[in-house]
Amino acid sequence: MSFRSVAAKNVVLRMVGVMTVAGATLVIVSLANESFIRAQSRQIAAPPKVRLPDESTGIDGIARTLVSSFDQVDIVALGEAHQRRLDSDLRIALVRHPDFAKKVRSIVVEFGSTTEQSTLDRYIRGENISPAQLAQVWKTTTQVANGVWDSPIYADFFAAVRDVNSRLPADARIRVFGGDPGPGDTRSRETAAVSVLKEQVLQKHSKSLVIYGAAHFWRTMDKDYLSSMGQDIGIVRMLEMDYPGRTFAVIPVGGIDLPPGLTVPIAPDYRKFDRALKTQVRPVLVPLQRLPFRDFTAKEFLGDTVFNCRGPGGCVSIFKGSILTLGQMADACVYVGADAGR
Repeated sequence: MSFRSVAAKNVVLRMVGVMTVAGATLVIVSLANESFIRAQSRQIAAPPKVRLPDESTGIDGIARTLVSSFDQVDIVALGEAHQRRLDSDLRIALVRHPDFAKKVRSIVVEFGSTTEQSTLDRYIRGENISPAQLAQVWKTTTQVANGVWDSPIYADFFAAVRDVNSRLPADARIRVFGGDPGPGDTRSRETAAVSVLKEQVLQKHSKSLVIYGAAHFWRTMDKDYLSSMGQDIGIVRMLEMDYPGRTFAVIPVGGIDLPPGLTVPIAPDYRKFDRALKTQVRPVLVPLQRLPFRDFTAKEFLGDTVFNCRGPGGCVSIFKGSILTLGQMADACVYVGADAGR
């Protein structure tokens, strides 16, 4: 399990698996103007018109489809369940695809700090960097107290990009940017990420892969949840304000291990996914504008990802009582099945 801390109006949220949340050091965020919150809560960022196969199967098939999607959008926002090996294998296969570096020049990651960019640049270029030096890239993020980035899969990703770059000419190499504000960077977490994407990608008419916990990429949220998040209303939502239709949001869906004491509003019935799919291969990439997946409820299939831990009643899924659907939350999902494990 991984954690993120947010304090706003005494609200503390715990995200399980897809977004780092409460339980460690609190990060104080300022609240947005109430009228702004109300306006934003009514809006769902319009998805781009990306043509996808009905089902892209297996890690290599998904990687192939995601690479081809860069012909239609500028940013692919690939959400992860923190510390899950399958998600790591997918993103490494993606950057190792022979066409990836031909289309994409940058990657922005949650597990790197903005203040250690020079260290990350040197490592990704192939320079000699000690393990202790490299570790500062994730140990200077806002999430260091949680230990979420200490899993070796994050260093593995940096190593994979470094290896890909070693086979490319200098002017064709991929640059990796840390998107999390490090010491001295006073921006909020998502504001920092969006600034990097605007300055290094969109304003330069370039293309980028973005890797964060999946909840950062939701296209909409219920009003109560949104009002607790201050400036950070979602990376995709923030990008859509100035650059509509240029970001493709992909989230994982499937079983994760809940810690003791947490319950979901409705137990997800993954047999609904399984019956609707033609393939039995997992993972599989599915467009979320395709029926019946579009109309599956977020309460059922995302209800185990984010919990509100305010009040004497214990931690409650933020999707309790929600009528949002998967088709409103993201553009596509990587369905991993009921028992993806870690």
